[in-house]
Amino acid sequence: MSSTSLNEQKDYLHSLLLKLGGLIKKIPTTLLCGSKEGPIAKHFSDLTYDTTEGPYYTFNQSWERVFQCTDDEKEHLIVRGKYGLELVQAYLVHFSNISGIKTNGGLQLMAQRVEALISVIETTYMSYYQPSLFY
Repeated sequence: MSSTSLNEQKDYLHSLLLKLGGLIKKIPTTLLCGSKEGPIAKHFSDLTYDTTEGPYYTFNQSWERVFQCTDDEKEHLIVRGKYGLELVQAYLVHFSNISGIKTNGGLQLMAQRVEALISVIETTYMSYYQPSLFY
């Protein structure tokens, strides 16, 4: 997706966010809920961004602080509830709609982050739950 139009980038990111939302809704209730003190709530609650650096900079900084870890650690970030992946999805939706996000390929970069998160959710729980749960 290197030389796609802005509309194609928006559409692709939107489709990924829909897929992510579907996966989040299907996360088993046996998994823990995120907490107010957890890393997701700490880094994905503030919707303001650095106007000097731009919205992608702020988004990416939050993303790296939470999800830049080993795969084993990422499994523990798959938590449900309003302080879990629901908050991450809301953050993604918010930042994907900020006009400055498209600068310097921000939409494509966000899409890569969402693809990676979808992959973690699918690979982590596909071995524990029925494959049909996620499709």
